[in-house]
Amino acid sequence: MQQPPIDVARFGKEQFTALYMEWQSETRDLRTTLSYDSWMDIRFLQGPSATAALRQGTLVFDLIHGVVYEVRGKERQQRIFRVQLAAGFPYASFRDPANAIDFPWVTFPGVFTQAELMSLRRVY
Repeated sequence: MQQPPIDVARFGKEQFTALYMEWQSETRDLRTTLSYDSWMDIRFLQGPSATAALRQGTLVFDLIHGVVYEVRGKERQQRIFRVQLAAGFPYASFRDPANAIDFPWVTFPGVFTQAELMSLRRVY
């Protein structure tokens, strides 16, 4: 049976720092010497396959770990971003394809309007 969607407004505050705390632990225990964003980039590429059904307002949508998405904002402006999940909690890193830049990882809740999420589509 499929799980009901997770309301992004109801994530606990500990979920916002879970991966940061994991990275700090690995750094402290000398299991990594990578910066947080480099560690997150590797996790994005090699992380566990996962899908999360989420709800923001009345909109329900799915996100898949390791996938690149786009949304359209005001005036149809395109915003491309990568997604990774940690126990159903989404992180996003925006991408500037024109300059081949991936920006730092941020927590997903509060980053998109409901209208933007209505335009959500998988890029690759």
